[in-house]
Amino acid sequence: MTTADHDETDSPEARLARALNRISPLAAEDLALLTPLHRSYWPRGSHVLRAGETAKQVSFVVSGALREYYVLPDGHERTRSFNLPGDFAGSMSDLLAASPSRTWVTAETQTTLISADWSVYRQLTENNPAWARFARRMAEELYLRKVEREYELLALDAAARYQRTLLRWPDLETLFTQRDIASYIGITPVHLSRLRGRSEQDPSGSR
Repeated sequence: MTTADHDETDSPEARLARALNRISPLAAEDLALLTPLHRSYWPRGSHVLRAGETAKQVSFVVSGALREYYVLPDGHERTRSFNLPGDFAGSMSDLLAASPSRTWVTAETQTTLISADWSVYRQLTENNPAWARFARRMAEELYLRKVEREYELLALDAAARYQRTLLRWPDLETLFTQRDIASYIGITPVHLSRLRGRSEQDPSGSR
């Protein structure tokens, strides 16, 4: 999930607190309960989560870029989502299932994360009213995003999906490969190259 307007002069913890409060207000004493927080650094190409592992943490992207994807039996990858600074990262379905992950999460650039243990977060949402309200609103946000993704895949053509993807992540093409972006949109890299050419000729996006 994307959170906007992060201030690079703030500490990573302050940025995390502000991002959490955008979803649902949390008092300082409520925020202090989310402990311990783990700061981690991931070089480009490192795997934050591998398929087959058990997902145990939910993270906030301080800097860098993550990609969530599936690896098909034939070795091809299908991009599920991108996580940029200000986003929350973590495969919610794998966290909830508490079974071997089906998702890969890879740092596509050098990335800094702040993470909390999923078990601590779940306990807070079950016992603390403010965190229970936060979890409900977070679930609503994730549901709306899922519906939006389904709408794009089922009701829009490739050109419209491409434009909406760039609106959601304006810096996407400077951080990820054309192959990965094409995979997210649901087209081939060759088709994406054509769409990019048309977009450069007509920045308004009209066809």
